[in-house]
Amino acid sequence: MTVINHGVPVTFPALTDEERERKTLIPAGKVNIVIDSDTKNEVDDQYAIAWAAKEKERLNLLAVYAAPFSHDCIKQYLAMPGGAVEGAGVTYAEKPGDGMELSYEEILKLFAMLGEDPEGRVFRGSDAYIKDAGGAVDSEAARDLIKRAHACEDTLYVLSIGAITNVASAIMMDPEIIKKICVVWLGGQPLHYGHGIEFNLMQDVPAANVIFESGVPLIYIPCMSVASLLTLTEDEIRTHLTGKNELTTYLGDNCLNAFAAPEVSSMMNMFLRNLYLKGRDDQPMDYLGAFKSVKASNSRIIWDISTVATVFNPSWQCSKLVHAPVVNDDLSYAEKRLEHKIREVNYLFRDYIFGEMFHALTEK
Repeated sequence: MTVINHGVPVTFPALTDEERERKTLIPAGKVNIVIDSDTKNEVDDQYAIAWAAKEKERLNLLAVYAAPFSHDCIKQYLAMPGGAVEGAGVTYAEKPGDGMELSYEEILKLFAMLGEDPEGRVFRGSDAYIKDAGGAVDSEAARDLIKRAHACEDTLYVLSIGAITNVASAIMMDPEIIKKICVVWLGGQPLHYGHGIEFNLMQDVPAANVIFESGVPLIYIPCMSVASLLTLTEDEIRTHLTGKNELTTYLGDNCLNAFAAPEVSSMMNMFLRNLYLKGRDDQPMDYLGAFKSVKASNSRIIWDISTVATVFNPSWQCSKLVHAPVVNDDLSYAEKRLEHKIREVNYLFRDYIFGEMFHALTEK
């Protein structure tokens, strides 16, 4: 496939396999990062931003970008009223620009609680998707990413925890930045699933394909069976977060409020089975419906901290170099892969990740 930016083919710089692999091996010492986040969509982006901001000896958090989000893509696959989404701890947004603006405000709120100055560090992102705009979506975030990439002496690690529109737009606007950055993206499903049905990816498939096809150094963190290992329990919230300080209480309360009522739990189970876990089970639904789940020990997947954990300590994940995929319009992965390779994470050591995060949020 050829990437087209508003009717014009995009030519990407050619990186060697060695250059690309080297950038996916996180260096020791202080690492420069930016975070691209749909912060208000869920309850987990806030953890990722706060944790990254606290780890000042290891991570130099240069900027945070508000990513677009909307839930129209979900409607295409599953009937899900906005109220049910909100009941599950998700902020409903009709248009991507609305979601971006909500995220921008949430990032400012987090910076205030962190005691961080947002001036020149927090930027609005795309108000539309590449799939709708026909190419790069110009934004403060995309322009800042281009500027910081060129200014960074070492590799700039771009942690993307939402639809990857902002990052893909920056690459389309200035393809040369792929020489300067490594993208760490939480999105899609493990490549062996055969599909990438997942909220971050499905919102803007052309943006995802820009990332895969550009040859930018990429650490790809799938959701189910990888990032889904990062579950935070109710007891852990009450023990490690609630009442420790304003920030941790806010983060903890967000999760506690999101623990679902029984009817919402049922909806979320259907959501996962029909979308994220599509093709992973051949048991008939009418058969499964005969078995009722009444009691639950509540937990919440804090997916987005996987990107921070991967950069903070690469020993907390297992990953392999694999050929980059192409995503079809129906969200399946094309049978034929691309020539160049990306690093796909296939396991995360959750105990070390949560242990360090709790320490950072309460002691640093």
